[in-house]
Amino acid sequence: MINLLRVDGRLVHGMVAVTWVGELKPNVLVVANDAAANDSFHTMTLKLAKPANVDMYVWTLAKAVDRLNGPKYKAKNIFITVGTIADAEALVSQCPEIRRVNVGPEVDGTKGRVTEGKVEISDGVFASPEEFACLKRIHDQGVEVFAQITPQMPAVDFTDFAKKFE
Repeated sequence: MINLLRVDGRLVHGMVAVTWVGELKPNVLVVANDAAANDSFHTMTLKLAKPANVDMYVWTLAKAVDRLNGPKYKAKNIFITVGTIADAEALVSQCPEIRRVNVGPEVDGTKGRVTEGKVEISDGVFASPEEFACLKRIHDQGVEVFAQITPQMPAVDFTDFAKKFE
């Protein structure tokens, strides 16, 4: 069962490893990111943040689609992180078991949180009109879409933040 797909530019860090994993209690944490999966050093650094008692895999998007649609992980409680809204849309469109998408902050490796040309859809979460279009396509597939930095903060539902793009 895929519990949640989270968009987070940092993929795995303290907030994901402690707060989200603590809330969701997954058996498996999947990082679906082509750049990280193809860079052994990046993969190693992500795995340094791996929480105890959770299996963690860093896969390309294509491998994630293949594995998540296969029989091996059907009985697992899976939490997925991706770096971009576009990557979330790619996975959702190919993995029908993804039913919930959480949008967290996107970051740039040199500048931090990316806000230029974007609308704040939740406290600290921003989306461009193009990213909103991706989120709308995800939402239109019947997938729950919401923005939320931590489980303790209020979630902002798609219909609420969609009003900012009207």
